[in-house]
Amino acid sequence: MWILGAATLFGTTGTVLANGPLGVDPVSAGVVRLLVGGAGLAIFSYRHFRQVLGQFWLTGLGAVGVGAYQLCFFYSTRHAGVAVATVITIGSSPLFARLIGALRHRPPPHRLWYLAALILSVGLAFLSSAQDADSQVELVGVISALVAGLSYAIYTECAAVLIDQKLDSTAVMGVLFLSAGILTSPFLLFRPVSWIATQRGVVMIVYLGIVTLSLAYVAFGKGLKKLVPTTVVMLTLLEPVVATLLAYFVLHEKVSGPTWFGTVLVLVGLPIIAISVQRPTTVKS
Repeated sequence: MWILGAATLFGTTGTVLANGPLGVDPVSAGVVRLLVGGAGLAIFSYRHFRQVLGQFWLTGLGAVGVGAYQLCFFYSTRHAGVAVATVITIGSSPLFARLIGALRHRPPPHRLWYLAALILSVGLAFLSSAQDADSQVELVGVISALVAGLSYAIYTECAAVLIDQKLDSTAVMGVLFLSAGILTSPFLLFRPVSWIATQRGVVMIVYLGIVTLSLAYVAFGKGLKKLVPTTVVMLTLLEPVVATLLAYFVLHEKVSGPTWFGTVLVLVGLPIIAISVQRPTTVKS
């Protein structure tokens, strides 16, 4: 339930951006979101923050993964369209998570996991089938989306390893996201940031940073205590469903029949993931 709650909050991001101030830049918004949300997580977990900082290599790799995910995904939406970028990024991340798990000798998931993966993949394809029909998909956009999917799987794995070492889950997420915000902050020098000074801009970035990042990743970290990264990444596929529902009911966007069918498939696949959940207690290095 923690992961599904986090995915629900993730799914509100697009709607909030769409209702943001005029001229808002998604890349600068993403960087500021990392800084604000990471700082929020740091405040929530200040007593344990220093312990996590001592794990330099894992936190460094995880922070690079967070930053790469943020930037590559935004870059992909520009060159492949929002729908294609989303389906490739979200659709590929469970496969990358499974590959990383295999390389780390994690026990394979239950066979129901593979059935759910198939259902969810088809559902994601239908979710994006009627969107961005006129957009031109460039190879660089597809590659960027795949890098984003890999980056998501990497930082989830790093967070899981740190949490398995009995470190505070909120502190782990705080170190990763605040570090990623610092790493990507130079992009603010080259992107429009005047929107931040507006009242709507402040409200938007507080919501994106505190609600869709700080609070969402408190829940995400708690979920990682009980579930392997492969399952966690799969459960976050609820995000595009929430985004679709909000687009229809809040933004009053048209949603096609195939998109509704894809939504149903994802909602069918998620309980199968829940049934197949296995949490091994040890991981061979």
